[in-house]
Order: sequence, then structure tokens, then C-alpha cells
Amino acid sequence: MLGQRVVTGIIGGAIFLGAVWYGGFPFALLIALMAVVGFSELVRMRGWSLFSAPALIGYVVTLMWLVGSIWQPFADLWMPATDTVSGLWLLVALFVFLSISVVSKNKFSFQDMTYLFAGTLYVGLTLHSALLLRVDDRMGLSYFLFVLLTIWTTDTAAYFVGRTFKGPKLWPAISPNKTVSGSLGGVVGAVVVGVVFAQVMGLAMGPWMLLAALLSVFGQFGDFVESGLKRALDVKDSGTILPGHGGVLDRFDSFLFTAPIAYYGILLLVS
Repeated sequence: MLGQRVVTGIIGGAIFLGAVWYGGFPFALLIALMAVVGFSELVRMRGWSLFSAPALIGYVVTLMWLVGSIWQPFADLWMPATDTVSGLWLLVALFVFLSISVVSKNKFSFQDMTYLFAGTLYVGLTLHSALLLRVDDRMGLSYFLFVLLTIWTTDTAAYFVGRTFKGPKLWPAISPNKTVSGSLGGVVGAVVVGVVFAQVMGLAMGPWMLLAALLSVFGQFGDFVESGLKRALDVKDSGTILPGHGGVLDRFDSFLFTAPIAYYGILLLVS
């Protein structure tokens, strides 16, 4: 199991980092694939067919949130390239999902359709921010790597500090292995990344230390949200596409929560 996990980590990490480094269409394609797979995992966790009518509509809506980032001619049609989503299109997507409940004569309930709609936002809008973080001319590779390093350092520091100092559990009902000491250790590790990044880039340390701390907190919360969702739906992993690691949502739960905070936070700092 450990060997499988290591091999998957090496191969998957190489593909992901290679796409991040290259940028452009390969990176956009990878993010789009992650969005489709991530949404399919949400569908699967509810026990629905991956090719049911609501699921197919969900794939389209999820990708719709990304299109403005990939193809600029569509950027201002429903998803502004450098801003948040249009309220009109959010409502249109919501009404489509709720209408399915009526048309299907409650084969898919309002609760089911709300779950799918929220899933398109959870995966599509967050990855939209990730795309912009890499392709926006004011940001790019260095800032994207800052976000990744902050997340990875948080996870690593939280693990080792938590194992060393143990202490009270942070939220045992959701994630019984996480401790308060580990969480604080993760935040401290992230702040160190902020300091180093600011020094390397010749930037003021204070704002980047604060942003790194915020990303650490939101990343850890994203982990809790994914754990809570799996507990609520009584599943161990969101998927199996990454042997030894689970699914896309298992591996990128922190990234999904930090990407929007990172994009708008960095946009504020570099503007």
C-alpha cells in the first residue's frame, strides 16, 4: 500500500507540477480534467449514475465556470476573466437544477439538485480561481508555487508537530487524528513560507505572512469539509483514480478552499 502510494505520488506529482510549470493550455486541460473527475466523485458518493441527466448537466455547468479562464472570447459572456461569477448565470444554473426536480417528478429531489448545484460551485468556481492564479499576467508561476508550498508545508508541519506534541483533538467528530498542536504547527510552517517567499521576491513580509496564515487556516478547514462530507455520505474515499491516495477531492481538498482566497488575496497585494 505504501509503495503504491509513493509511486502514485511521484507520477501524479510529476504530471501536475509539469503542467503547472508549463502553464497555458496543458495546465488548463489538467484543471478541466480535475474539475470533471472531482464532480463525478461528488455524484458517485451519492450513489448516482455518472451518466444520469442531472450528472451530465452538472459536468457542463462545472466546465462552464472554467471556460472564461481558458478561452478569452467567452470570458465576459458568463464568467468574467478577472472577477467573480455573474449573479445572473448563477441563478440560471440553479434554476436548471431545480427544474430537473419538477420534470423528473421528484425522482431527483430539491435536496439532490441543490447538492449537485453546490458541487459545481465547490469544484468549478474554486478551480476557476486556480486557473486565474496561474494564467493572470499579474501573477503566474511564482505565486502559484507559493500557494502550493503553503499548503504542502501546512500539511507536513501539522503532521509532524501533531505526532510530536499530541494534545487535545481539534475536531474529533469529523477528523479524529488532527490535534490543536498540529493545526497551530501547520499555521506556523505556512508563515515561514510567507517569510521566505517575501524575502526571495523582495516584498514586504507582513502581508505575505498574514496571507500564508490565512491560506493555512482555510486549507485545514477545506480538509475538514471534505472529511465531514465523506462521513455524512458514509464513504471512505471520494474516489479511486489516485491509487493509495483516493480521489481528486481527497488529494486536493485543501487546494480547493485556498485557491479563491489565494487568487483574490494575491490580486489585492500585487495591484
